[in-house]
Amino acid sequence: MTGLTPYSHGAGQMTVAAPQPVHSLGPVADDWEAINVWLAAVADNSRSGSNETLRTYRYHLAKLRWYCERELGRPPSTWTLQDVKAFRDYLAQLPASSLRTINIVPGAPDYSPFQKQPGVSTQSDIMRFTKAMFSALHRTGYLRLDPMALVQAPKQRRLDKKRAVGDDLFDLVLQVMAEAPRPTQKDHQIYLRDCFIFICLRESGLRASELIGAKMDAVGLLYNPNSGNTYWAMTVKAETAKGGKQRTVPVSVAFLEAFIAYRRAFGLDPMPGPSTQQYGLVLSVRTKKREIGSRIKSASDRRLFGEWRDVGSRQGLHGIIKGRIRDAVLLLEQAGDAASAAHLDRVSAHWLRHTFAMTALLSGQDLRSVATSLGHASVDTTMGYTEQDAIDLIESWERETPGRVARAGPADGIK
Repeated sequence: MTGLTPYSHGAGQMTVAAPQPVHSLGPVADDWEAINVWLAAVADNSRSGSNETLRTYRYHLAKLRWYCERELGRPPSTWTLQDVKAFRDYLAQLPASSLRTINIVPGAPDYSPFQKQPGVSTQSDIMRFTKAMFSALHRTGYLRLDPMALVQAPKQRRLDKKRAVGDDLFDLVLQVMAEAPRPTQKDHQIYLRDCFIFICLRESGLRASELIGAKMDAVGLLYNPNSGNTYWAMTVKAETAKGGKQRTVPVSVAFLEAFIAYRRAFGLDPMPGPSTQQYGLVLSVRTKKREIGSRIKSASDRRLFGEWRDVGSRQGLHGIIKGRIRDAVLLLEQAGDAASAAHLDRVSAHWLRHTFAMTALLSGQDLRSVATSLGHASVDTTMGYTEQDAIDLIESWERETPGRVARAGPADGIK
């Protein structure tokens, strides 16, 4: 037992008095206020100034709170080791009743933050967050005991080199998108926007959070004094970059062509200017309401009033990508290519980032340059996309004992 005071539970909310009369979090009415104080400290203590960790923590907190209120019926400060294990098991086998149905918005009675069964890596991320939360509440004196003190933090997920999309499957996705009917201007806008999303992620290696956090004016000109040439590039600002380090990455021809076509479809000038800097990089076809009480319908009027909405969440971006992927998966299934369909069905925004990294490295780009493009703090992370450690060992063995390493040849299908 943690020596807690009684708590009240009702109408979708739980409050619990601070379990210790003296703690360093200041006046807080319940667990959730205490956790918010901790999260504010996480943001204040960020050396990089990036809000990405805070956004990720709040993303996981929404799931933890929903579980406490809807499934467990008790707040975090009442947890024991057994509750921790029950939560871990719950994430591993999410009941169908916990999944969110389509078009249910946050705050609605039937809303759930779980759109699908969390993958293994997502489960680990949630449990790492939960352990960090309990550790902080214990260190500040809010909790007398840490229910996860005996629980080892899940290991950071290792890079799966199979999480990449081959050119054939990527081209198939774009082909299916191109061949889908587009009877309205709205359908045409969505098509060109979605093409840009896929091409941007594969050609730039951006994280999903960096893409949805960017503004249109992130794409601009960069002059190289060494060559005298001017190039198109994209700036990833510190507040959206993981680690809080701003970087500028080159823009490929394919990226730029898709970007221009997408902007034109939304009635914007081919390239960003001061009048469009307020737009997010990923636009919604939905518009905001004006004080006149109605939606602005024409593209020219939307441009005039700046009323395009943004796709402002990773969940929204995920839905766009998975929807397009699913169309191509259905085509593969109908063609009897179950293996390719199963592989493509797993593709996400992060897979496209992996694809960029592996394509760049296999084409001979310098490891440090690729690390800079990806925003990796260390080239060791980027090396995870290669087999460089194993290659170094093979070369060492070959130097020391020629012929020791078994080579593949024509009999193995190697030319």
